[in-house]
Amino acid sequence: MRCTEKIPVPIPRPERPNTLPTSSESKSTGNGSTIVFSGKRLTLEDAVFLGLRGNRTIRSAYIDRVSQKFGLRVAEDRFNPHFGITGNISRQRIADRASTTLDVSPGFSLITKTGATIDFAWNSSANWQEPGNAFSSAFQIGIEQPLLRGAGLDVNLAPVQTARLGELVNKLRLKATISQTIAGTIVAYRSVLSAQQQLQLAQASLERSQDLLSINNALIAAGRLAPMEAVQTQADIEAQRLAVLQSRQTLETSRLVLLDLLALDLDTKIVAVENVDPRRVNTDIAKLMQVALSERQDYLGQAYVIEQNRLGVTVASNEQLWDVSLYAKARAGTQFSEGLGSDRIADVTAGLKFTIPINDLGREKRLVDASTSYQNATLQLQAIRSGIEMQVRGTASQVDLLWQQLDVAEKSRDLALQAVTIEKAKLNAGRSTTFQVQSLETNLRSSESQLLNARIGYLNALTQLDLQLGTTLATWRIDLRD
Repeated sequence: MRCTEKIPVPIPRPERPNTLPTSSESKSTGNGSTIVFSGKRLTLEDAVFLGLRGNRTIRSAYIDRVSQKFGLRVAEDRFNPHFGITGNISRQRIADRASTTLDVSPGFSLITKTGATIDFAWNSSANWQEPGNAFSSAFQIGIEQPLLRGAGLDVNLAPVQTARLGELVNKLRLKATISQTIAGTIVAYRSVLSAQQQLQLAQASLERSQDLLSINNALIAAGRLAPMEAVQTQADIEAQRLAVLQSRQTLETSRLVLLDLLALDLDTKIVAVENVDPRRVNTDIAKLMQVALSERQDYLGQAYVIEQNRLGVTVASNEQLWDVSLYAKARAGTQFSEGLGSDRIADVTAGLKFTIPINDLGREKRLVDASTSYQNATLQLQAIRSGIEMQVRGTASQVDLLWQQLDVAEKSRDLALQAVTIEKAKLNAGRSTTFQVQSLETNLRSSESQLLNARIGYLNALTQLDLQLGTTLATWRIDLRD
């Protein structure tokens, strides 16, 4: 069985080849120079699609679904007749007499929704021996209907209803697994994107330091700057080269993590091409909670678990009753024996049987256990609701704060860039020092990094909020095809 045929896919989506399209993506560093990342273009939608198709966690979840759905099929088969054939053939010798016996009994058994059991069999037997052979063929049927324990639709339908509720829980767990995997893929993708841009920022900072060294050399040649002033700039250049190498290592690590999540060849070169300019999202807590309580898989699943436990209490309560049943048995057919002729078989038995427990604490314990499980499940639902509210409120607050930080970070970066430009102009005019320019360069590098982190952090917070609301699949228009 190929479980990959039922892996979920985004809808609607364009036709995609089995491999990523090859290209190279050029990125501007912000000062006119570029870094060229060679590899296969990978948008965020591509990453999500490939993750759904190849992620091992999702594939494992779909493999588990095969067993889970078959378990439901078994439970729903409870009230269907079950057919079977039993038989025996034997050869026996006692002293100088030999005999051969053949018994064949096809039949079926059936449980009705009221709790009645029906057993039917057609017994055929043949015995070959000397001095005479014997044959018999007769059907027998037995019916037993509980009157107290085991009687009624509620009790007998409970196993099927429990299995159906369990199937709903399993589907919700599958949704949760896929949602978490999508969120993890998105975060891993943005880690690659962030590492690419950090590398661009490091390269741009290195080039600005090299430009500053050129200015220093020109001023030294003109006699307007002492030669020792260039030493600090040269040290800063080496530090920036180290930062570029570290950024490359971070990018490689992030790339490997993403490729592993997508189950792609780790030698694959990829280029993240998504835009990181975020848009503000409204975070009305009342509306968010309304969505979360109607979509969260764990909350809905716990509601089904409560219903399962309620059915368990119903069954356990029924087990406390006396076992009283009406029964009837009938057997009819013929038997033949050489020398004696044939006889008709006609037997009918009917009656009432009962079992009255006196001090069976085991059955009472099952009721106590079922009741406590139901109460604990109800409390667990309240705990899950409280946890959801804490998560949603916390993440919504984080989203709002990150948006404010993003605004401040953009202003800080713009001002830091202006300060560096002004200070370089003052250095050319002999009104500043290399140390002052480098200090402002350090502030610019920090503000650029903070701005990038704020953008990625804001987008990741929205992804986390989407996951906490239980709307990840709806956001990405994913059809589970389960």
